This record gives sequence, structure tokens and C-alpha cells, in this order.
Amino acid sequence: MLTEAASNQLINEYLAMRNTGNAKKTITATPRQLESMIRIAEAIAKMRLAVEVETRDVTEAVNLIKQAMRQSATDPKTGEIDMDLITTGVSSSSIARIKKICEFIKGVQVRQRHS
Repeated sequence: MLTEAASNQLINEYLAMRNTGNAKKTITATPRQLESMIRIAEAIAKMRLAVEVETRDVTEAVNLIKQAMRQSATDPKTGEIDMDLITTGVSSSSIARIKKICEFIKGVQVRQRHS
């Protein structure tokens, strides 16, 4: 069972993780990360033999999730967390680069047809 303070902290931490990528329009947290934070916080509380999940459990869960995301979802080219690396295997910056290259090639083909 989550205390109200722990529940509020989970919500705030999740929203902060989501907002990290808003400026760059990349997804930095999904509902799956929220579910993971809840499960990990519950497991940490159980290890303490506690009935309730407290804010200290949430803090530790958030730290674990963030570390896991840094290790598995950091785009080596930008240094930013990019969940596309986990879901698709390709970073959003790489996808954008590929789209630019495709547009360039299409432009060259159009110019060649009109020459």
C-alpha cells in the first residue's frame, strides 16, 4: 500500500521524467516506467518488512529506474535519454538524420528528372 506522500512523489517524479524530453519532442518516460517505479518501490518496502511504501522507497525506486534508463536508453550521439532506442533500436536523432538524407536524395532525383 502506498502512502499518500509516496503516491504524490511517484506522480511528480514520473511527470518530471516525462517533461525532460518535451523540448526535444522525445519520449523520456512511458507508463511502463511508472509501473516499474511502483513495483520497485513496493519491493523495496517489502525488503524493509514494511506494510506501506514510503517516500524513501519511491526515492530509491526512482534512482534505480533513472540509472537503468541512463545505461540502456542514452543516445551515444546526443547524450540524451531516448526511449526510441529501447522500443525500436534506433534513436530519434538517427531517424531524423535518415529522413533528412531521404529528402535530400528525393530532391536530387527530382532535379535530375527536370534536367
